[in-house]
Amino acid sequence: MASNAALAQPTASPALLAAAPVGDAPRAWAALSRENRRALAPLASNWSRLSDAQRRKWLALAHNFGSLSPAEQATLQARMSEWIALSPQQRAQARLNFGEARQLPADERKAKWEAYQALPPDEKRRLAETARPRTPGTASPVRPVPADKLVTVPRAAAPSGKPARIVTLPAPEPALPPPPQPAPPQSAPAVEPQHDPE
Repeated sequence: MASNAALAQPTASPALLAAAPVGDAPRAWAALSRENRRALAPLASNWSRLSDAQRRKWLALAHNFGSLSPAEQATLQARMSEWIALSPQQRAQARLNFGEARQLPADERKAKWEAYQALPPDEKRRLAETARPRTPGTASPVRPVPADKLVTVPRAAAPSGKPARIVTLPAPEPALPPPPQPAPPQSAPAVEPQHDPE
């Protein structure tokens, strides 16, 4: 059984992302090169549903696929298949687990992984069942938020059996419309006397 950290979407190094094409990733599977289609074969049926950013990341990862050994290529493609099969919530959880694992020193992380790999399958299954279930929020952070940055939510007062006192205010009186203003008196237009030009 693979751990969630092992299933975390591989992140391309900045050097790989810099080497990848900067423009939009091809939207159509057929527009990919033969090498990229071979490297990204597990993603073929889902390629059209991936965002441009996701396509660029996968293409950056496929950039060095040809330089990997056949065993490494098979492992990479197996992880692609596992990753694409995960729900968005499972992917978020895998990213969190990966972030937590990255915080451990490399030698400690390696020792824990080897200890886990040495366990019999039934022990691994038992551990998976007893692991504390985590439900990611709507927008799970890549790194957990430090406790000192969180606001403590005040506890609600215990119900005392009495109904809550709600102060009601009298309804405001309706406002009367302003009184009509008298119209200004209209004066007759002044007529100028006409002069005869003689």
